[in-house]
Amino acid sequence: MNTPPPRSASAHGTDPLRAFRVDDKVAVITGGAGGIGLASARLLAAAGAHIVLADRTPPVSPGIDGCSVWALDVTDPVAVEATFKNIAERYGRIDILLNNAGVSIRKSSMELEIEDWNTTVAVNLTGAFLCARAAVRHMPDTGGAIVNTASIMGLSGGGLYPNPAYHATKGGLINLTRALAVEWASRNIRVNAVAPTWTRTSFIGELSEATRERVNAVTPLGRIAEAEDVAHALLYLASPAASMVTGHVLAVDGGFLAQ
Repeated sequence: MNTPPPRSASAHGTDPLRAFRVDDKVAVITGGAGGIGLASARLLAAAGAHIVLADRTPPVSPGIDGCSVWALDVTDPVAVEATFKNIAERYGRIDILLNNAGVSIRKSSMELEIEDWNTTVAVNLTGAFLCARAAVRHMPDTGGAIVNTASIMGLSGGGLYPNPAYHATKGGLINLTRALAVEWASRNIRVNAVAPTWTRTSFIGELSEATRERVNAVTPLGRIAEAEDVAHALLYLASPAASMVTGHVLAVDGGFLAQ
């Protein structure tokens, strides 16, 4: 029997995972104080990026070497423009934006106060738009990458409880992703989104055990996602490995939307 020769990393002797590296890229992550944002920050840092965490309540010690932390209310257009300008002045540019700031006010349409609706729109949709536009002003001529954290609820009306403002804003964010991808393609700026299922973070901490069991029951893979599951998808979309991917929504949902 012939024994095949040892395999090199690739046919050309290069590391096939190199395309997933983001060495020396400046990555700004909103909503970076915890959950998916912080998990993504740690993963991008491990892949070589310089991490900038921006959050309304920034973490005191994120545990990431060289990370800088900025206080930012994404609903404040003046603060957004000023913060991104200051970040670019400090680092010279912005290469990656992970638009991760978000809120969820779980009330039925008949119980939802207009203030709750406006807050959800301001953070989940307007805030993402403001940050994307501000980041693009400081991206290099060679291009950049924006990844928006949407949700399976932006692609489905079939939640386990009423949450109309969240559904509406995440659906809007998905189509905003497509619109910006088309508009900015000529500048080589890729805009994509992830659509996570229920993910084990403080964001769903108030869900009852019964609701969590229902989530598992309606998910083909039978479990709630971990923040790292979503972070891996975010890294892919932000990295050169996805250099031909733009305007895409990547579901990280354990098969929920396939049913």
